[in-house]
Amino acid sequence: MKTNVLLLILSCFFAFNLSINAQSRVAIGSWVIMGDDTKKNVDDIVVGDVVLSYDYTKKVYEKKKVTSIDKAMYSRMVRLVLENKLQILTSSDLPFWGENGWVSTNPELSTESHLSKDVKEIKTGNYLYYYDILSTSSDRIAFVEGIMEPIMAYAIQIEGGGAIIANSFIIGTN
Repeated sequence: MKTNVLLLILSCFFAFNLSINAQSRVAIGSWVIMGDDTKKNVDDIVVGDVVLSYDYTKKVYEKKKVTSIDKAMYSRMVRLVLENKLQILTSSDLPFWGENGWVSTNPELSTESHLSKDVKEIKTGNYLYYYDILSTSSDRIAFVEGIMEPIMAYAIQIEGGGAIIANSFIIGTN
């Protein structure tokens, strides 16, 4: 009986994309800016690769090594699109750096394991920062939509934590 209850609980965690170690993820097909300013698909990144990171407290870009990568199938994702057509597909708890600080579509879940304990809710019209090689620019969020289909997604952790650049967006890591 206890085994059946445990299996039911574990199935619920899987079905609702909850885990004991919840992590923000970007969908397969997303790309990350590497330390040498090249782009690499998230599914091709390996531990030890050097990625471009953003120190939001100093407002500078740095190079940091990838310390771990985790992948999992998700059935509930969020597509975020800026007015300039930049877009990204992520888990709902992934925080983005914007003019109002860290924001996500699920701020309560985001604050559990991220850079800041003050994550606000994303709203259409908010401005998000993005990397455009010459500088850090910003643009307004055109729309946010939920995606309800199974998609492989990746969580990347970097030495010392911080933010990475995925599809030009400045996103938080665990």
